[in-house]
Amino acid sequence: MATIFCEKRRPQMASVRPHVMPMPCKDEEATGQIIRESIGMTEADIPTKVLEVIFDAGQTDDQEIGDAEFIVSGGRGLLDKQNFKLIRELADELGGVVGSSRSAVDAGWIDVEHQVGQTGKTVRPKIYIACGISGAIQHLVGMQDADLVIAINRDPEAPIFEVADIGIVGDLFEIVPAITESIRRAKAANGHQACVLKPVQG
Repeated sequence: MATIFCEKRRPQMASVRPHVMPMPCKDEEATGQIIRESIGMTEADIPTKVLEVIFDAGQTDDQEIGDAEFIVSGGRGLLDKQNFKLIRELADELGGVVGSSRSAVDAGWIDVEHQVGQTGKTVRPKIYIACGISGAIQHLVGMQDADLVIAINRDPEAPIFEVADIGIVGDLFEIVPAITESIRRAKAANGHQACVLKPVQG
């Protein structure tokens, strides 16, 4: 972050990344004046033009990660690209999407559209599950305002536990499948209705 002072230039404008701040409740009594300006500009005055919009074929999630209520993210602790299937299975059971740390993206394990953090997306889901993510500050600033943060990591000193509401110290390759299976059993018992995610004991 930086403080920028422009002494001789007005007006000034600032932009804020999505989900950095909570969305306020709608004020039904708020009023304002709409001012419509007439700008004498033609197409010839615009030096650039959008010719075509091409969507990334590699993006498999129907839901944009910034809008998701449930996010399951994987990091370097997954050890290999193929192990992201564990993360996706849990995300699917929760009706959520897959996120990742920058290290997983840099390793080529997952597309950058899934990256959470300072150089990725800022998210505010109801539940954020970090699997094998140590918790570098660049990642924490992108997810620390989630309603509930669950961290799974072998290292009890991992920084991710400092922001986690629930911390599970252990092997994610045992814990994540166990959580996924627990949710499946709960759904089957409740006729595939929504179930409540509870912390793993032990």
